[in-house]
Parts: sequence; structure tokens; C-alpha cells
Amino acid sequence: MSDTDDPTRPAVPAVARAVRMLEVVAESDGMTLTELSRAIGAPKSSCLAVCTTLVESGMLVRTAGGTYRLGLKVVQLGRSYLSRSDIAAEFRRVDGELGLLADDTIVLSVLNGREVTYVDTRHGRRPVAVHYEIGMRLPAHCTASGKSLLAALPPGSVGALYADARFDTLTPHSIDSLRELRPELDRVRTRGYAVDDEETALGMICFGVAVLGPGGGPAGAISVSMVKAAVDGIRAASAAHAILRLAQTLTVRLGGPPREIPVIDASPWAALLP
Repeated sequence: MSDTDDPTRPAVPAVARAVRMLEVVAESDGMTLTELSRAIGAPKSSCLAVCTTLVESGMLVRTAGGTYRLGLKVVQLGRSYLSRSDIAAEFRRVDGELGLLADDTIVLSVLNGREVTYVDTRHGRRPVAVHYEIGMRLPAHCTASGKSLLAALPPGSVGALYADARFDTLTPHSIDSLRELRPELDRVRTRGYAVDDEETALGMICFGVAVLGPGGGPAGAISVSMVKAAVDGIRAASAAHAILRLAQTLTVRLGGPPREIPVIDASPWAALLP
């Protein structure tokens, strides 16, 4: 093995700095050179050289106001990766084979810290309150897919994720504390699926189920979004059952453990929905 192939060699500082810059810019609405320098703890002169290279390559763009934002090249690379992702490709196959919930929007997401990132979408004909796009990120505790993924994590992981007690909320119905989140995740584990009842967007209800990988851990999640006013008890139960079938089929395709799909009673939903 040559020196250039040795994975134990130290990282190249300039490359590591560029990666860190992309990470902090991705978490912001745009950053000035001074803010970037302060965020990564590097001299402005060094940051400027790296930023100039990233702008020339299309990884960053510099706005008229002097702030740096992610460039189109990052989106292109992300789409290229996701198009070749095993879980995304298998999701498309399973969705096409089963043909469930054809009129509704179904999304595939993965857990990224305390957020879910949407990696594939199958748009339906019925309208929804949120326009899902690949690469879109939302707080995990607000979404059905995110709650199903959090519920599938090992014991203690959720507490560690929210150790700072910070909960970003999207609507007045969003969970805003660990005290509220823990029993909600217990309910998800008991019934096998998660519900977002106007927690991401007012007037919308979603059902989500985690997809498990070969080791039994969460590999991703599938969810369906619906306008709440158009959902009755029967449709809610049918949607939850369909998402369970999709997630279970995808789990098995990925080598994860098979799970029994429970019978879902529509009567509790009938009392809660319009």
C-alpha cells in the first residue's frame, strides 16, 4: 500500500477547514467571512483563500451582501448520492410494487442528529400543507417519521440528543420538552407507528414508521401526509396500516428483522378527527 492509500495518515488541514466551513454554512442562513472565521476558529486570511476556492468550484456562493451560502454544486452532489442510495432505490421499488396510497404524498427520511432529512419523495395527487423536497430538514420531534426514528433508537440515546433541553417548534402543537417527548415515543413503540397531528404544519396529519436495518437499528422512515380535515377514522387507520406495510417490506429488503403488522382499530381515530 502506498503512502497515498494509507487511511491512518493525518487529514489535510485545508481540506478539513473547507469541510468545516461547508458544515457551518449549511446550518445558517448565510455567513460573512468574519462570522465564518469566528465559527471555525481560523484566521480570516486562511478562510478567505478557502472560501474563494469553494466559490470557484460552485460549493459556495457569495451574495451581493457579502455572505456565503451553499452553492448549487452541493445540491448536485447530494442528489447524485441519494439517487444511488440503497434505501432510496429500494424505497422506489417497493412503492412501485405495492402501489399503496397512490393519491397521497409519501416521503422517505433519515435521522441526522435531532433532525430528519428527506431523501426521497413520491408526490400524490391530493394537496398537502408542506411541499417536501429532497434534502429538506425538519426537527425530528415534530414529524411522524422523526418520532418513529427516535423511538427506534437504543435506550438513553434520546436523552443524550436533547441534553440541552432545546426543542425547536413549528406550530403550537409541537412537542417542546423531553418530559412530553418520552411518553409520546412510548406510544409509538406500543402501536408501531408515529403520528404528527398538526405538529409540523397546521391542518396536516401524518403517519410514520421506522425502517430497520440489518442490525435492527433505524435505517430510515416512511411517512404519509394528509390534510386533516379530509381524514376520517377509516382513512386514518388505512393510511397507518399502509405505511406499516411499506416500512416492513422495505425493512426486509434491506435485511432488517421482520415485524408483525398489527390490526389498527379505526374507532379511536373516529373520535378525534373531523
